Amino acid sequence: MIALMIRVIMIDGDTLFKDDRVFPYVPQALEVLSRFETRGKPLVVSLVSNYEMPATPAKINEIFNKYVATLDELRLKEFFEPVERRVTLSTQAGVLIPDARFFRKATQRLRLRIGLDDCLFIGNDAERVKACRGLGMTALLFSEWTEMPLLIARLINPTSAVNMNLALQLPLATTYDVQLIRLNDAQSGNVVHGVGKKLFPVPLKKRRGAAETIEVPFTVQVDISFDKQGRIRGVKTNQPPAEAIAESADYVETLEANKQISHGEGSAKGSETHELKTDERGRKILKRKRFIAS
Repeated sequence: MIALMIRVIMIDGDTLFKDDRVFPYVPQALEVLSRFETRGKPLVVSLVSNYEMPATPAKINEIFNKYVATLDELRLKEFFEPVERRVTLSTQAGVLIPDARFFRKATQRLRLRIGLDDCLFIGNDAERVKACRGLGMTALLFSEWTEMPLLIARLINPTSAVNMNLALQLPLATTYDVQLIRLNDAQSGNVVHGVGKKLFPVPLKKRRGAAETIEVPFTVQVDISFDKQGRIRGVKTNQPPAEAIAESADYVETLEANKQISHGEGSAKGSETHELKTDERGRKILKRKRFIAS
């Protein structure tokens, strides 16, 4: 892979929200990008967008403030502070993406001495992406925010274990139901190995003639394979042994007997150290709320 020196990520606002709806996993992905490391230079995440073109220069600030207010309402503004530098609209540039003058205006607002070849553009329009590449920029066609941090990480700094660990958190959690704890140093070809947490069903003793099953997190080994484009091809985890499942069932029964499991919302009370919650898939999940009962 050719080493790139990307200093700035320019995200097309059309990939983040439409009207009053933020697209799935946008805040989580932006949080990941804000923590990426690069090769000795600060990585700047900025927003660019085609927006209203003012009839007069006096309207520019009014239109910009309107856009920023929308970002604030959608709780996205915090990822692009200060907005006076890190948000650029066609309103201010006087031209539309993908005109080179637009991106020069964006770098000018960032107050960085960089060229367009230092910038990575993320857009959902194939023609814009192609045009940006023609300007010397690196450009990615948007797919979905669960996988974009991983693709971006490979361009920003492909050797960074920190970036890879951050970028894998979101797709593993949302698609494979795995909470990544850490990646191992060893890597086999297109497969990386790590350790994570995964929910497994634990059957409890029958109560009043009915069996109950809850989901309990177990530590597992994780093997992640990638395709040639750097996307996740598959994830494999090991299964906890039967003895571990049985021990977990006994542990849950003990917690229940000692009234340490909360079955409702709110903070833990009295002897409660764990809570039993039902997720959107209807699974009953045991989670620890605190370590010591009051």
